[in-house]
Amino acid sequence: MELTNTKDSEQKQRLRIADIARITGVSAGTVDRVLHNRGRVSDEKRKKIEAVIDQMDYKPNVFARSLSIKKEMRFVSLIPNFDPAGYWEYIRNGINKAQKEISDHRIIIEHHHFDQYDNRSFVVATERILSTSPDAVIFSPVFIEESVAFAEQLEQQNIPCVLVDSNVEAINSLAYYGQHSLKSGYTAAQLLFTGLPENSVVLLTRSVRPNGIGSNQAILREKGFMHYVDEHQLQQNYQIVRVDLYSNNTAKNLNKLWEVVAGNIPIAGAAIFSSKVYRLVDYLNQLKLHDIKIIGYDELPQNVTALKAGRVSYLIAQRPEMQGYLVVKDLVKHLVYKQPTHRTNYVPVDILTREIVDEYIQFNRRLNE
Repeated sequence: MELTNTKDSEQKQRLRIADIARITGVSAGTVDRVLHNRGRVSDEKRKKIEAVIDQMDYKPNVFARSLSIKKEMRFVSLIPNFDPAGYWEYIRNGINKAQKEISDHRIIIEHHHFDQYDNRSFVVATERILSTSPDAVIFSPVFIEESVAFAEQLEQQNIPCVLVDSNVEAINSLAYYGQHSLKSGYTAAQLLFTGLPENSVVLLTRSVRPNGIGSNQAILREKGFMHYVDEHQLQQNYQIVRVDLYSNNTAKNLNKLWEVVAGNIPIAGAAIFSSKVYRLVDYLNQLKLHDIKIIGYDELPQNVTALKAGRVSYLIAQRPEMQGYLVVKDLVKHLVYKQPTHRTNYVPVDILTREIVDEYIQFNRRLNE
């Protein structure tokens, strides 16, 4: 089929489904089925329609499609409780930014929270969410077993979910946005051991819950760290000591660290696999331990202060606002525009030093205005 004068940009802008139907001699409903790949259409009609679409460079009006949605959609986010300017607040800020951009699509987002050190609070929150049958769920799988069970129930109710911060392969999520935890742990080890004197102690710490188990993210980071250690046979030249730090139990944490110090072992480096770097710095200050190369995660204000003071050597940042923003956009892409999404999306990690951290924060602030 040969079309004349069909490449004019003005014609392309005005082209509608009805125009394609008129040119091909089929109904508008048939064109719609081909465009959205649903329903049965004969090969002959499909080829005619696709030929016109190709020649006219037709682009569907996805905005008009979204305006045709009469039902209000309700997304639910489930992330840990947070302190002001904390890591999880950054993720929620990203979610809120996306919500403002999609306000014309009749979509609301409800925020729910749980105690990241109490798996029961997570289960209670998931039960409450399931009872309300939302259109989609955004959540962080801090507790692996409970998160898998939650995702299975969502799937049974045909409710899509997206993950932020950490990934669980057993969860059939629509999308995941966050760092590659194993690789970030591997990178942390590479940064820490570079230039570190041999025959010294490296302290590995992570924030754990009352049952002694760390978060999914921290576990994966430590695995990546130890993969680097094993790959380079570093245990032959360094003594690696693990110390678990408990939330809101300063006395217990100080005692654990003091036991290491009391053995007269020189600590040259330390890594913590959570955003609580500032707590480790505070403990080491109280024990009058200085000149230790420390690496941790996230540009929390307290962490940045320690970095700029020279008490922390590196912070690994992971763009939490971007994570929150992009999971919402993917849900809209899937539910409103009926477009495919990618299952696993790794955000880039940023290595922050005290020399560049101010510019990094200022630039991110401008991006999120």
